[in-house]
Amino acid sequence: MPPSTPEGTELVRKTAYHFEEIFTDDEDVIQFFTDHLPEFEDEFEDENDDTPKEHKMIYMDIYKEFETLMEAKIVRVAEEMGFADAVEYFQSLQEVLGEKEGSEMGELVQKTLDVVIASYDYDKFIAVMRTKAKGRAAVMRNMFGGGARGGEGKEEEKD
Repeated sequence: MPPSTPEGTELVRKTAYHFEEIFTDDEDVIQFFTDHLPEFEDEFEDENDDTPKEHKMIYMDIYKEFETLMEAKIVRVAEEMGFADAVEYFQSLQEVLGEKEGSEMGELVQKTLDVVIASYDYDKFIAVMRTKAKGRAAVMRNMFGGGARGGEGKEEEKD
């Protein structure tokens, strides 16, 4: 491993920082969710219904787009930390996990890896999108009344 790459605690700390930044502040990720949450929102127009209405075919396309986005982010993080590629980066994280297994540091490494791995799990991705969409739909209902899309489809009462 080149001397410029972080090791041990520093590697875990930087990894946790980078992934927190990706999932909370990254403009591309925020834009991805902004663009795609509406596809999931209509499942939750009734605030008392937690059961998704359907599993749309477009979900796989959205997931593949997310997967591509995340792969680019992981490669960027690996390169910023001085690793040759994502494989070397994850091997280093696995080494730290092996060295620190059972410790707080080991738990942090495992949680970090779990987050990254979860982003590649289709079912977990769908669950996250549905959870985010449900929350957004509830906000829209509270702000505008009616359905998740701001009252669309709601018939106006006539005197």
